[in-house]
Amino acid sequence: MATSLASTSRRKAQVPVPCYFCKGQEIKWECKDCDVRMCNSCKVTFHKGLHSVQDHDVVSIQEMSRLSLGSQEVTFAIILSIFNSFTTSLPAVHTLLRSGDDLLYFSSNIKNCKDNQLVKGKLLKPSMLILQTLKRKMCDIAINKGGDILFIEHHDNKIQMLSSVGEVKTVLDTSPMISVAIHVNKENEVVVGIREQGPPFPVKNFSVRQVIIFDSDYTRKVTLEFDKKGKKLFSYALRIRTDSRNFVYVIDRLDNDNKGRIVAVHRNGRLKFTFDGQPYSETFKPQGITITPSNNIVVSDSGSNALHVLNSNGDLLALQILKKDFGIQYPLSLCFDAEGYLLIGCHKGENEDYGKIHAVKMVDSLIKYE
Repeated sequence: MATSLASTSRRKAQVPVPCYFCKGQEIKWECKDCDVRMCNSCKVTFHKGLHSVQDHDVVSIQEMSRLSLGSQEVTFAIILSIFNSFTTSLPAVHTLLRSGDDLLYFSSNIKNCKDNQLVKGKLLKPSMLILQTLKRKMCDIAINKGGDILFIEHHDNKIQMLSSVGEVKTVLDTSPMISVAIHVNKENEVVVGIREQGPPFPVKNFSVRQVIIFDSDYTRKVTLEFDKKGKKLFSYALRIRTDSRNFVYVIDRLDNDNKGRIVAVHRNGRLKFTFDGQPYSETFKPQGITITPSNNIVVSDSGSNALHVLNSNGDLLALQILKKDFGIQYPLSLCFDAEGYLLIGCHKGENEDYGKIHAVKMVDSLIKYE
């Protein structure tokens, strides 16, 4: 009897799922928002005719299968080698960005520290050339398509811009809300994380924790605050990044000890996934995030001195303990340089006076699809 049941189960599993609309033809697509699968023809003729589907997340069945197969095994190697290490003049490298002209911008944000500043420089093979410094305590920075630096100072409600000639002006006022994170996406939209005045934690029912997408002229376009069930999406948007499809990835800080998670959300507010490091990191403290050309997400975890790589479904692809394998301590910020090296900005380590930036070679399969 057991054999008969197993055979029946296998036969049922082999029955193809029909298209939701026409009940025939081979399915090629799945809409995550509608929760339906469809063939090529119905995707064009029926699904696109439904109300407000322009922001729906439609994924090919082939892509879903590839991601599913790729997420079955976690590799414990991300870095192949350290190409170079640079000692900065800052106690920590909290933010780290590369501009289109291959200049590097980084800053520190340490309480009651006189050395907090923004640094503009260029990485050379043996050293780093410092081109400009600005004495400001910045909690986050971004770069627009014009090459201007947008920044938020600690506990401020203004988005300020540093032009290429060194002029500083306010371009957006988020009063009475405090700005906490900023990012510029591929469309040159400005994405800002905000919260209400007062202590950041604990998060209460009346707390306002939003990620807002502004047009390049700072006109508000999208406000992300609640999921489809009315639950708050964010506790404290520490860092924001977007991928090539403009999905939004947020390092969401959860408490005063910097414990956090990754929140991935579509522009229409649909939650894609959350990742809290479990079961691989008991003290997941995400600090830095960057996106590879293949839309994989690289996250630095200062709690475990580790790097995590996720795919766009939130599956963990790779994990590496940096301190144990390479002696890299307290990773805070991440970005890629023009040659594809991953740059890791760090807090000063034990018996060190200044933070470092490490240029490392990542495993190729984690950067691009083969």
